Amino acid sequence: MEKQNRPNWKREFLFIAFAAAVLMFAATSQISAQTYKAGDRVECEVTGNPKDKWWMKGTIQPFKDGDFGAGVEPDGSWYRFKADANKVEYPCKPEVLRPIAGTETKPTNKNETKPQSEENKTEAENEMPGGNFVECPIEQKPVKNGARPDVELVKKIIRCKKGEKSVEEGDEGAVKVEISSVQIGAPRPWSYSQDSGNAKPGTVVYPVKATYTVKTFYRNATEVEEGWIRVLNFYVNAFGEWQIGSEETIKAGKSKRIPK
Repeated sequence: MEKQNRPNWKREFLFIAFAAAVLMFAATSQISAQTYKAGDRVECEVTGNPKDKWWMKGTIQPFKDGDFGAGVEPDGSWYRFKADANKVEYPCKPEVLRPIAGTETKPTNKNETKPQSEENKTEAENEMPGGNFVECPIEQKPVKNGARPDVELVKKIIRCKKGEKSVEEGDEGAVKVEISSVQIGAPRPWSYSQDSGNAKPGTVVYPVKATYTVKTFYRNATEVEEGWIRVLNFYVNAFGEWQIGSEETIKAGKSKRIPK
């Protein structure tokens, strides 16, 4: 009688083990599944190979007419992705998409309440910038080597150097550089080992210590790099214009993403 029960016991054990494995696989698949929506900040391996090196940062875009057949709804099998670096859109499958570190793609809870001060700050930081962008490159009047730089001109040059740009109406990705302080240091001679650019011995360099914040505006969020502190070395180039040569980072900006 004991010999007859052993095979049944083994079959039951194997069945239970198999069922547990199926449940674990299903749970793991559910956890690892990631869905995205337009405006999410992600990285895509644009060649389609998750083991390759061509991961690019960008933003999930809304689907367009013609992306799917008549009556067919998006099923999460691919997403329209626009790369930051070259502004090209790629069709990216979920297996070659991943959230950018420090960002979240979970749906926003509209019923969630925030302290009044934090809510007001978030709304202010998310406002699309107005038309007061600097036009780069900055138009300058020729000056002579050794002249002291003008503070307002220095601010504009820094804003251009750090990526300030406007975008076409209806587009996203506008960048604003907000400078909170600028200090012009004592002049020093240009040094081959310390400086960069097309200057030469005898060129006078003015170290400028700047504190600034960079904001990039998207439709669904604002990305902020807050509190950069850098020393930027200004000198007059061969055309009589102020130019930034070498730089030194005193404090890196703190990155955050503010969903709208």
